[in-house]
Amino acid sequence: MISIEEEIWDYIDGNSNAEQRLLVEAKMAADPVYRSLYEEFLDINSQMSGMGLEEPSMSFTRNVMEQVKLETAPVSLKTKVDTRIIYGISTFFICAMLGIIGYVLANSNFNFEGFKSVNFLPTGTLDFSKMINPTFIKAFLFVDLLLALAYLDRFLRRKRAEHAG
Repeated sequence: MISIEEEIWDYIDGNSNAEQRLLVEAKMAADPVYRSLYEEFLDINSQMSGMGLEEPSMSFTRNVMEQVKLETAPVSLKTKVDTRIIYGISTFFICAMLGIIGYVLANSNFNFEGFKSVNFLPTGTLDFSKMINPTFIKAFLFVDLLLALAYLDRFLRRKRAEHAG
């Protein structure tokens, strides 16, 4: 829904279509408040069109640039990483890894009953179902995770050294 002011401004600016223009003209003829509002906006429009745009002085750019030159240049920040923070973070992760290893070892069953059925003679069968149990799989995945993290660390250190040097 367009307000009365918007209808009148669109009429004055010529942004309304023919149907809207006829509707505004009918409202102005029928309603004296609408007509007085139109005349008021028309007066404001004529005053605004008579005003010229202000332009900055010819030396405006030069004055601004001189003020910029007078400002002190920001000093680049050279941060030094506190080694205690790095040691603290690495200690946390080492303790977490040792805790996980301890948990795995504490909850593991170390009876080697699966090896009794292994017969390396050609007539014997090799039964892996007794050797590969959930504990073995968890330990295997944990070791793989540690190796992957060590590889990622070495890879990122090499990339950082290439960018630094």
